[in-house]
Amino acid sequence: MTTQSKDFAIGVLSVTAVVLFTALVIMGRMSPQPALALGQGGTTGDYVVSTARVDNLTEAVFIVDTLAQEMNMYAFAPLRGTIELVQKFDLRALELANQPEGPQGGDNAGDGRRGRRNR
Repeated sequence: MTTQSKDFAIGVLSVTAVVLFTALVIMGRMSPQPALALGQGGTTGDYVVSTARVDNLTEAVFIVDTLAQEMNMYAFAPLRGTIELVQKFDLRALELANQPEGPQGGDNAGDGRRGRRNR
């Protein structure tokens, strides 16, 4: 390798180093933006996933297993840096709560007027 080509290679590497160092300094001065997934949701197969903000520090993830009819609520614990199970919900209770009441349940012959007598 000739002296001229060596000088050219050193010049190119020096310019590259200056450009990379400048980019590093600029990126270091910029404050990083927090990653937020507030209000996001999705569905795949038998699962439904949704996020929610609980307070200024806590975000929650809700995962619904539609086949097993269960929902788990997970929350991020920022002090520990972990995601923890907060509570499990049995969604079959909703199915029972949404059943229409029959004549024994206080409905007047299914006319929708509860607690009144037909006159």
